[in-house]
Amino acid sequence: MSNNPCPTCLAGGLPILPSRYTVVPADIPLPGPDPLGSFSGERVKDVAINANNYRYAVRTLRKGFLYVFFEKGALGTNYWEAYTVTENGELWKADSAQAVQSAARKACSSQGHNALRLQYFVIEQPEHCGKVWVAYSEHKWGEKTLERYEGAEARASRMQMIEPAKWISASASTLHRQILATGSNLKTVLEYRSELVLIDGEPVVLPHNGPPTPPRLSNPDGTHVESVLRQQTTRHPWHMRNTAEGEDRDKVLETLVDQMVDKCGDPTMGVSYWPMGLALWDAIGLTEELNGYYNDALGALARYGDERALQISAIANIRGAKTALESGAADRADRSIENVREGIRIGDRGQDIRARNAVIEAYFPPEGRMQMALLERRRAAGEIDQATYLRERQQIFDQHLPADKHGEAGNAFDVFHTKMEEQRGELDGRLEDYRRDEIAAAWPRYDNRIDWDKITAFERQYEVFQRTAVQLADARARDLIKWLDSPLLLDTLEDYHPAEPSDGLDFAEVVADLIDGLAGCDAGDAYLTTLVQSRTDPTQRQALFWRAIAANQDAVKAEMKEALSQAVAGKNTGLDIGAGLNTVVAALNKMKEFVGYYKDGASAALGKNPDTLNMRARLFKNLGVDKLLLTCGDKVFSWLRINSAADYVGEKMIQNFFLVRAGVSNHDAIALVRLQAQFEGLSRTESVARMRTAKTFLEANEAIARQRSTMALTEAWSRIRPADSRLSTTQMRIGIVVGLVDVVNLTKTLAAADKTKKEYFQIVASIASLSSAVIGIVVLPYELLGKKSHGFQLWKLRGAAFSQVASIIGLGMDWASADKAMEENKIAVGILYYVKVSLGAMTSVAGVISAVATSGPLIKRIGQRRGIQILIFVGGRVPAWAAAGAVARVLGVLVGWKIAIVVGCIQILIWYFTPNDLEEWCETCAFGRQRTGKPHTDSKVQEEKFVAALQSVS
Repeated sequence: MSNNPCPTCLAGGLPILPSRYTVVPADIPLPGPDPLGSFSGERVKDVAINANNYRYAVRTLRKGFLYVFFEKGALGTNYWEAYTVTENGELWKADSAQAVQSAARKACSSQGHNALRLQYFVIEQPEHCGKVWVAYSEHKWGEKTLERYEGAEARASRMQMIEPAKWISASASTLHRQILATGSNLKTVLEYRSELVLIDGEPVVLPHNGPPTPPRLSNPDGTHVESVLRQQTTRHPWHMRNTAEGEDRDKVLETLVDQMVDKCGDPTMGVSYWPMGLALWDAIGLTEELNGYYNDALGALARYGDERALQISAIANIRGAKTALESGAADRADRSIENVREGIRIGDRGQDIRARNAVIEAYFPPEGRMQMALLERRRAAGEIDQATYLRERQQIFDQHLPADKHGEAGNAFDVFHTKMEEQRGELDGRLEDYRRDEIAAAWPRYDNRIDWDKITAFERQYEVFQRTAVQLADARARDLIKWLDSPLLLDTLEDYHPAEPSDGLDFAEVVADLIDGLAGCDAGDAYLTTLVQSRTDPTQRQALFWRAIAANQDAVKAEMKEALSQAVAGKNTGLDIGAGLNTVVAALNKMKEFVGYYKDGASAALGKNPDTLNMRARLFKNLGVDKLLLTCGDKVFSWLRINSAADYVGEKMIQNFFLVRAGVSNHDAIALVRLQAQFEGLSRTESVARMRTAKTFLEANEAIARQRSTMALTEAWSRIRPADSRLSTTQMRIGIVVGLVDVVNLTKTLAAADKTKKEYFQIVASIASLSSAVIGIVVLPYELLGKKSHGFQLWKLRGAAFSQVASIIGLGMDWASADKAMEENKIAVGILYYVKVSLGAMTSVAGVISAVATSGPLIKRIGQRRGIQILIFVGGRVPAWAAAGAVARVLGVLVGWKIAIVVGCIQILIWYFTPNDLEEWCETCAFGRQRTGKPHTDSKVQEEKFVAALQSVS
């Protein structure tokens, strides 16, 4: 101790060493049946998690704040003390609860100061204390929150009570919240447990970053290592406090206990009572930990894709090449068949003309032959019905044939017609055989260059891994969901005051972090659906999603409740330029608190004061990424979407909510709705009509782009931009909203298409390519976050991003929900996207957006700002081969769906490989026979070679 110690070091009384409740995997080797030791786990154990998966435990405090409220204490009654908790768990006392800062100064800077003093706090004159309430929070409590917890009822639901006077007189607790702070008891806190094996300062059994070179999850044959798949990592960094070995083992702990004992009572008179150990509730941290364990399982999916990129991309490209060649053969055969059938139908084949002329010449003089031939052509072309044909034929007979020849000539023409029909029937069978033969002949020349047995074996193991990983994620999600619905978490969220704008931002970020990635499994997906579609009253505590959208502000929540009711009521009300539009505009104009908060309140809450910015820890940790909408946006849009070419009231209200929340002015958002009411339904109908009449995909897009409705909507979307003085990340947030809206627009256009016609497949291709572009924007923020993360934390992020990819795929393909194969292969598709991202295949061409996507220019603008190149077919002169190659690369990612969509899409822009290029690639890829050429061992090189083959377009 310093010879001139400060008041903090001098303070005597009741030392309390705080810790926090957490959750750890069940297989972590800890002594005894209950890792909590003497800590009771009050309210924590009320949430019954699966004992086969997890156990509750205790760790030191993480970065945040410690609040102490004295009903009666040394300084009087009803007053606060507060401490900043550093990342390593040290306690820095603030001058007041209001003045506590996340970057506070150390409580003691005296020379010779012992840092152990910062591991606990001291209640002075405990004998004069009444009830004292203690709480840990990661969030700085504002003045209104402090006032809330000065109320007895609110305080009792959030803070833990101790009675220092009773403690020092009894030297034991009857409250089951605290324990004697002895060395053996404090070892219950994991950071003090010297028996844990450490590597790089972290417990091997539950690392944060993990080793520099993590163990391999997968093998080249597709099998996986089960123990690595099940590895879980903590979200919260370790700062171990008792790491000495040998003779010095546990010396630090002994010194700490001795120092705390020395603080008890009057040191000159000996120890009069024991120090206290206190485990505090940290419901947000505990739930976040469970979310991290869940995302470890999803992260394994992305990690597997990274490790097996060579094999996965090879399989995807092989199947894509096979599909493309067979589709090309089918397309050529169909064109030939159509030409033949057209010739038969109108009788233009030479043999048909000769047979027809023979009948005409047998009965008609030269001056009547042309007239009869024209009538036969009109009949064959379907220009007249049978009754009209017979009537006009009789007129020609009367004009040119003797009466006694009418019956004979009529029979001759009838026989000719019958023979023609018989020939058509026989030819139909031969043409189908021809088509099958053409398709069958398209691929075999490459087949013997591929080791299909090896592919089959790999895919079998690949499917086993996917199934195991998703089942694991699903099991972990169930425990996470229990905590998301727990009363203790809901009580903790009361730290964010509903009348404090800055608290609203933080509340939304916390909720977003806690549900991040949940769409990646069935249990999580069902829970998100419940949050979005069932818990629609933001004034209720469990309505976490809509509370977050309303920034948890009381005035905004009340408005949102009414607006959501109107949106649901207007789900089936068409958005016309009359009553429907008036309903939307009237409802949106009532959202004054909502608009005001996102226009002024959010910006004011952020401010420009560095101290204020530091308090927005989660917001800046997330780089402004809108995890909330990424996680649940697809659920909202699919909930109120009507699969019809027309727009509806409910859909447009939701669109407006999210655009305003993302930073668009309410004026611009409503102006957009007005134009949509006027043009959007018409635009979709016109677009489908253009597709039906156009000869090529590009021709259709150019025609659509010239439509007055399309031009008006494109101009309206181009005016959608962030309000001034907003964070640069607002552009990204708007991009997510616009992308989701566009995917919905295309699925609605699809409803107007004939599913047996080419326009259906053109729209499907647009959905696939637009989804690809949106996914490119979705994944990028997680990649940016990943640059700030290391080791296993990076895979947690990628696991969450993987879930968002699946959500976008699901939103775009909801219309195909009847196709079970697509849904069952969604996970495989997600992994394929990740493989393409890792190979750079999605950075040079993130997607191809068709002219049907009228907001394409905004997506393009955002993409360019974020370094994503997006090709748009609207108004641009893209060379045919480049457009084909771009679409091929996007569709190559989607071949895992194994449904007719891929075939239909490829038929839009047929691309062909030069045989030599394709043969060489098949021979040397990961599953090639590799008898000639140099086998590919690098996934990126293999992908580049495949792309080079795609660009060999005829």
